Amino acid sequence: MFLGLIYALSPAVQAADDGGWGDDADWGDVGDIQQPIFETKLYGFIDSYFEKVAQTPVSVDEQGRTVWEDNPYEFDVLNLNVMLQGSIHGRYRYFLNLAAPGAGSNVDDEALSVRNAWVEAPIMGSYLAVRAGKLYRRFGLYNEILDAVPTFIGIEPPELFDKDHLMVTRTTNLMVFGALPIGGSTVNYAVSTGNDERDGGAVPIGADANIDFGGRFRVGSSFYSSMGDAAPSRGVGEGSPRGGVINWMETDNYVVYGGYAQLTYNGTTIQAEGWQADHDAVRDGESVAALADAGLNPRQEERFLPGGEAVEGPVKYAIRTAYLRAGHQFPVGKEASFTPYIQGDYYSNPETIANKDFGGDNEAGLSDDGVFYKYTAGAVIRPVPQVALKLDGSAHQMQFNGETTYFPEVRVSLSYLWQLEQ
Repeated sequence: MFLGLIYALSPAVQAADDGGWGDDADWGDVGDIQQPIFETKLYGFIDSYFEKVAQTPVSVDEQGRTVWEDNPYEFDVLNLNVMLQGSIHGRYRYFLNLAAPGAGSNVDDEALSVRNAWVEAPIMGSYLAVRAGKLYRRFGLYNEILDAVPTFIGIEPPELFDKDHLMVTRTTNLMVFGALPIGGSTVNYAVSTGNDERDGGAVPIGADANIDFGGRFRVGSSFYSSMGDAAPSRGVGEGSPRGGVINWMETDNYVVYGGYAQLTYNGTTIQAEGWQADHDAVRDGESVAALADAGLNPRQEERFLPGGEAVEGPVKYAIRTAYLRAGHQFPVGKEASFTPYIQGDYYSNPETIANKDFGGDNEAGLSDDGVFYKYTAGAVIRPVPQVALKLDGSAHQMQFNGETTYFPEVRVSLSYLWQLEQ
């Protein structure tokens, strides 16, 4: 049921479709046959969210004991999206996605911003098309559908799409893509480039290819290269980076590669992905020196500021992450369903720190060694396919103060899909 919603609402999946929505189209005559000129659809998502993180380790006292800190509960509107998509003569497509993530504050109003705005034209039907503007890159299973909160199992995205430690920018500007039917299967491919985080004349390249076996099994691989120097999207003190280049770098030349698979059969969905990002960067000395105020742990002080002196210049490191997510949908009556799910995440980044304001993530950067594991279990309750109540809990596992440490968190999400009546 939720996979059907993904199909119905994802412009990426609809790219090869020639059908329309009909009722709100303007019609033109072709002989005795009426065909639509304009087809449009206005819809969106609202995701009301609650989270409570238990005590987390923050420091070590003079006796060498771990100091724990209480965390307040948090209400938010985690996702608020207004989307418009349509086509002209069933061939030339467009998509507009306005979003205000984190709009739940009672004292600060979030303005809608342009998350996506693109146009698309076919070159050889479904075999070859081009899309240009501001668009989500094809990368793994989730990058194009994370806004569609009601449609997938789980509340939080896999760690590689967490806004606090992205491996690459979610959006780019130009994509050439297509689908090639082979027997009962379909080979999908995409190649993209754009502004991304490029510095100077670099031309970054992203690519994705997968094989879909009749909608039941999909396996593929994605790749990204900065193809030269890339620059940070944010400076130290401006929050976590919006792409793969961390805040205290002067430049970074990096590649990201890995693979993914999804099995969907008789209500069961199993998803897995694994990725590595190899970075060949140059630290900026002034930015590294500013980390002295970021509350570094002993390993990080030795890495960035041994003896109080900033370590600048070239640095090579690798980020690794993987996850496994599985759920089973149990129908309840005519439209309702109940879907329990489990997920395990692994993430490793030796270069990050805990303080988010300085560019850290408060997860890998909180640990002794830059590594954490996350175990999640939860359920999705759908009274109707367009409404999803999700409840889950997670346990973070990491090394802190030389010991294996766990801290839990609980989350609740109530998300709605709405659509303008036709």
